[in-house]
Amino acid sequence: MADVSIDAPDGDRLREADRGQLLVVTGLVMAVSLVALVVLLNATIYSENVATRGIEADDGEAAAFRASAVEGVGELVDATNRAGPPPNATVNDTVLTGVEDLDRRIARSYAERGGVTRIETDASGLTRGTYLDTDGNATSLANATNATAYGFSGEIERTRGFVLDLDADALATTTAGNATSEAFHVAFDGSALSESSEVYVYRNGGGEVVVANGTGGTAPTPRCSVAVDPGDRVSLDLTAERLEETACVGVWPTELIAPTDSYAVDFGNADAADGTAIATVRPAGTGAAPDHADVSPAVYDATVELRYRTTELRFGTTVRVAPGEPRA
Repeated sequence: MADVSIDAPDGDRLREADRGQLLVVTGLVMAVSLVALVVLLNATIYSENVATRGIEADDGEAAAFRASAVEGVGELVDATNRAGPPPNATVNDTVLTGVEDLDRRIARSYAERGGVTRIETDASGLTRGTYLDTDGNATSLANATNATAYGFSGEIERTRGFVLDLDADALATTTAGNATSEAFHVAFDGSALSESSEVYVYRNGGGEVVVANGTGGTAPTPRCSVAVDPGDRVSLDLTAERLEETACVGVWPTELIAPTDSYAVDFGNADAADGTAIATVRPAGTGAAPDHADVSPAVYDATVELRYRTTELRFGTTVRVAPGEPRA
């Protein structure tokens, strides 16, 4: 009779099968783990990117708010100084009221974007100043008594927004070598300087308006020039060191960027120019009376508290606003 018995399983084959199944299961577990890890990593990166984009957007809004507030306060201060306060008010009162109005207007604008803003100052945040504005006499920058050399302002601690707006045709035509005796000039002198510093404005033989500067009354060095046509006016911003749109580096004395002592500003050869001169100064003490009548109380600078808040960001800073101050 044939043998139909079944042999017992081979132990070696079973062990090999077990190992194969174990490897398959282990591979599946590792694959699933890797997929889960990739999904988790992608989710984390996405969340961080979203959060970063939110923070960066809020940072940009905070920077834009700061810039808008500084610009708005600066324009308010300068406009108040130029126009003077309304009847029965002071320049300080007018600026404080204007800051409150600016605060409300900017707050409304940012509220539409989900931000809360605040702009604050008080009387202690405003620095007393003097606004100077002269157009000379009927024919030139000589003063009302026809003096061609006179004091524009004395005993100054700081100056900002010092701008000359001049009739190019009225400027003397001369050279750098003869400028000291022939050209209109602005002279800075006082204990804040080691020696006097002068800025000359004149026409050269080529019809250009030239700005030159020197020290101690010596022959000046030309710093910049612009071509002009008959009837043109030119603007020389002394504190910004610009003639029209041309950089005029070096015309503002380095010692007067942040002086440690007071100084005076005088005009010389004022009959060799016609136009206007304006400046806002911070006087030392009561300040010396200038040799012209166009002087009025002003705000020199304003220190304001700025705050900006969203659900993602809280921002606060204190800024001093003094538009047109010379920079190092």
